[in-house]
Amino acid sequence: GPHALVAGTTGSGKSELLRTLVAGLALRCSPADLALLLVDYKGGSSLGDCARLPHVTGLVTDLDPHLAERVLVSLQAELTRRESVLHAAGARDVREYVGDGLPRLVVVVDEFRVLAEEVPEVLTRLVRLAAVGRSLGVHLILATQRPAGVVSADLRANVNLRIALRVRDVADSHDVLDCGDAAVLPEGRPGLALLRTGPEAPRRLQVTRLTRPAAPTGVAEA
Repeated sequence: GPHALVAGTTGSGKSELLRTLVAGLALRCSPADLALLLVDYKGGSSLGDCARLPHVTGLVTDLDPHLAERVLVSLQAELTRRESVLHAAGARDVREYVGDGLPRLVVVVDEFRVLAEEVPEVLTRLVRLAAVGRSLGVHLILATQRPAGVVSADLRANVNLRIALRVRDVADSHDVLDCGDAAVLPEGRPGLALLRTGPEAPRRLQVTRLTRPAAPTGVAEA
């Protein structure tokens, strides 16, 4: 971390990766330690099922475009609140804070390119959030099918963890990994991805798929 950028074209496994990340975080952390805000600009089809987790404070989709602006305003207010809480406690950052009321907040945005097109100032606000969010316990996971042209240099400078599944062309791969390798990942391997942290060379990994447990014999699945 502290923030992550995820890219992958249709059928590459991007939505599965996001669902697995969200479920993994929820399994490892209690709602007292972790809050999740899900912004799904695929009509809720990507992260909608995750909204039932007790950690989720809200699910925003493009079906209600007015919510996007409210989310940005609310996030800014939350940053200000966290700054005040830390200042009152004499803590420099969330790691030094001892007390309640400051769970880690992870904001997961699927198709942030579409969000940026509908709310033009969103990239500027996300860059600010990424720049100050780490010390305040606020983290971003930004995902899109087409990163080329929407991932600014400032945003890239604040996002250390980058994951690229198969993308459509070399430009998309370069905007995430600074190399074209993700454009040549095989089409028949959904979930196959390249991960890069900082200046290290990309590492290949296979993303697991989140599945529901089978219902017992004779019992209908809820």
